[in-house]
Amino acid sequence: MEFLTRPYQRALCFVCLLLISGASTAKTHPSYLSPKYCESVAEQFVDSGMRSLGKYVNENFNPEFKGGIRNTVDFLNQRSDWLSECDDYLADTSKDRIFYSPKLTKKIFSAITELSRELQHVREGVEYPDDAGNNNPTPFIKQRYDTLAKLVDQYHTRMLMKKQFQ
Repeated sequence: MEFLTRPYQRALCFVCLLLISGASTAKTHPSYLSPKYCESVAEQFVDSGMRSLGKYVNENFNPEFKGGIRNTVDFLNQRSDWLSECDDYLADTSKDRIFYSPKLTKKIFSAITELSRELQHVREGVEYPDDAGNNNPTPFIKQRYDTLAKLVDQYHTRMLMKKQFQ
């Protein structure tokens, strides 16, 4: 009977080692993620994404049109998810961040969240009275957008300088 217990003991020890080891806490990332892919996601957001968002906020934003607000909130949430996925990947694999530094990355994600939240409040009917007592959320939305745009511009300037010296 002793010969039966040895293989079981080894198997049990092996299972215990697997459970104790870091394998259970290791992060896995989708295979499509790469530094080049993540760079393209960031560039797309910084270039066409911010341009589109700026046009919406500065020219087309109307609190009466809930569909446009919903689409913009969805756009911001989707891009935040994509950028966050890339940021996690870069932080785990190359100790890099999607927007250069941890501090700037955190600020940009926070600004995206704040703009999205503000737009969602408008969509839900929260009123933003101006000095005359009229509901006017536009200055609040523009302020949130401007904060995001300034932060993204910091990254964009750095990205352009990096490309210039490559």
